[in-house]
Amino acid sequence: MLTGTMLATMAGCSMMPWTDEEDPTVVPYKTILSGSYQGFLKNWDDQRQPVFCALIRSRSEWDRWMQPAPTNGDQRPTGPSADHFERKQYLLVARTMSAPDAAERPHVFTPLSVRLRDGRLRLNYLYRAPASGASYRIKDYLMVAIPKERFTTGPVVFYENDRKVCELDR
Repeated sequence: MLTGTMLATMAGCSMMPWTDEEDPTVVPYKTILSGSYQGFLKNWDDQRQPVFCALIRSRSEWDRWMQPAPTNGDQRPTGPSADHFERKQYLLVARTMSAPDAAERPHVFTPLSVRLRDGRLRLNYLYRAPASGASYRIKDYLMVAIPKERFTTGPVVFYENDRKVCELDR
């Protein structure tokens, strides 16, 4: 009997009047690891544009920036399915850098927030240049998926370490 009363009480907690309302400026996001798909980011002129930024809203835009690289035995897809883009869109920021070692790679890019204010979508993230001392350079990126209905039009601004590095008009 006590268990039933306790469950009924706990179930009602989510309907309490003092529950905070959702902040409409906060856009939920999910980080997509750079090894999630079989492929890589296509080249860009990193001398002219050290930080590359893109908003990817369709499979054709994905194909414009990402190069599939399927290998035998690898079961990962080369990118999201076309119907996935009915619900999601991707913010992408990339750099060419010294290759990070395995311990520092997960900490090179750290997303902090995605917010929508005054019609502008803003991605804030941290960038820590690899200190591995590798003799070769790689392209690596931060990609976050956001709900398509949360942002449809307007500027997209990318802030790296609290400094504006890109702005896209759409």
